[in-house]
Amino acid sequence: MASSVGNRRMRIARACDTCRQRKRKCRGNFPCDTCTEWGYDCYVNGDHYPAPTTLPPSGAQAGAAASTVSAGGPIGTTLNTPEGTSSIATPPEVSRTAPSAHTAVRSLTANSGAAFVRRMGLKLDPANAPRLNLFGWNIGARDLASAAPIPSGLPIGAILSREDMRKLADVYMRKVHTCYGFINQVDLSQRLEARWEPGSSGSMFDSVLAGIAALGLLFSERTVKVTEILLIESAKSTLESYDGSSAPPLDLITGWLLRVIYMRMTAPPYATWLASCKLIHLIEAAGLHREAGDGMEGSSLKLEPVLRRRLLGVAQHQNMWTSYDLGLSPVRLKTDIPSQALDANVAQRDFTEELLGLLPVSVNLDPEQDHDDHDLQTTLVQILDREHTQPPSIMAQTNVVLCILRRLHLLNINTSPTLTTRILQQFKRALESARTMVEDCSPWQHMPNVPFNIITILLELDTYAALEQLPDAMETLKLVASAYNTPTMREAYATARLLVYLYQQRRFHDAQVLGNLLSRLETDSGRTSTEPQDVHPNLEVPFLEELISDIPTLQGFDFEQFLNADMAGLAQGMDFSTDL
Repeated sequence: MASSVGNRRMRIARACDTCRQRKRKCRGNFPCDTCTEWGYDCYVNGDHYPAPTTLPPSGAQAGAAASTVSAGGPIGTTLNTPEGTSSIATPPEVSRTAPSAHTAVRSLTANSGAAFVRRMGLKLDPANAPRLNLFGWNIGARDLASAAPIPSGLPIGAILSREDMRKLADVYMRKVHTCYGFINQVDLSQRLEARWEPGSSGSMFDSVLAGIAALGLLFSERTVKVTEILLIESAKSTLESYDGSSAPPLDLITGWLLRVIYMRMTAPPYATWLASCKLIHLIEAAGLHREAGDGMEGSSLKLEPVLRRRLLGVAQHQNMWTSYDLGLSPVRLKTDIPSQALDANVAQRDFTEELLGLLPVSVNLDPEQDHDDHDLQTTLVQILDREHTQPPSIMAQTNVVLCILRRLHLLNINTSPTLTTRILQQFKRALESARTMVEDCSPWQHMPNVPFNIITILLELDTYAALEQLPDAMETLKLVASAYNTPTMREAYATARLLVYLYQQRRFHDAQVLGNLLSRLETDSGRTSTEPQDVHPNLEVPFLEELISDIPTLQGFDFEQFLNADMAGLAQGMDFSTDL
């Protein structure tokens, strides 16, 4: 025991200054693993230890290197959100060698936009990089102006009249059901009318009515009303009344799915993930995931096969992508993903098929599955080839594209110019869809999420064509933040501006360094000048002319056209330091 304590004290004593200051775990080797992975300068008592070109081999010399998030964060990193705290969790294994890019992609955080933003920020400016956070994950909680306490558990009949319920159900059917079509509209209408009949009492179906009405209000009012809060509390109270003494009824599962959908658009990520996991467990307990005739007894719940597959598909969509975003594990059911959950009778009046068609690809993006760059690029082309027609569906398609691009860039793989052009065209469609959602008062979760992540990918692409699209992406995110003025949206827009500013400063300083270098080389070649050099030096550069003449492969190279191409336009459009 004494030896163990002594070793622990020795390790603490050897911690570098940077780890001490940032309160990071330090292994004591120099430069230490934390500083190497995060891009920090490693100091001990003021002495600087430069980062090695390659990490030392495992063993006594290397020490035990803690596994880190591929985006530059440690395992179990906490996500601070405006409404609460959640965490990006990775497995607790400790690696004794530096993780390869292939291993990094298999990390649970491989699909996480938060990890990608953190990694990009550290590359631009380690000192001012945004913290690890799911910026713009949704519009955020819409708080009431009044601080008066809200009663909970009121019956649906005490909150809404029958006519109000009809109107909100109509909003839900027009805006939400068209893409999440898992409710029988005829059955809903009949049961709705019966609920307001004299003598009718409350039941688990009240959670379905309250969930539909709350989403109807969310999709019809830009600012929250007390009625919406009352409906959410009523649905929650009804759902929590289930005691688990029998198999979960269908109304309970439907009510939970409606609650998860509402939370994905307004609640913090971790709370949403927990709710989505419970939903999947309820589905499993009810047997809704089992196909009839698969060798096991099917569910006893009476539900049309198409609606059953849709309910399962939408629930898995919610749980899977929330898990990917947080770097947590989804709940896996022993069943095939319902890739085709639409029948010919309803194909002309809703678009659930487009959304559920993305599920098989989503499953294949599980970080624990092996994927090389060829697999990812093939999948990317397949997603871009899909036809998505409605704004929510286009945004879901783009979200998958963004996820694949993050993983490709994690592997340092660049897409071809032709494929990049298609990606930028997809981004343009997504940004148009986001603006349509704002105008239509349809705050789907990807309305802020996709524009924010498009901005990060455009900066990572680092091409003139990508940067040309940046103003459109920033204006779209600003429009969303203006329409839904929540702390979450204000933070997302401010963070996007910070990333653009850091990128501008990085490019500005890089241009200064290169300009000074060219100035010195001109002086060394015999040309003297007392005038300061601009970012783009004079085209008459003798030493470059000599360079071309000395290297046969550069003969015929149009140097003047090379210096003029794109750079002037890029310099004119890079000032994002002021408000857009």
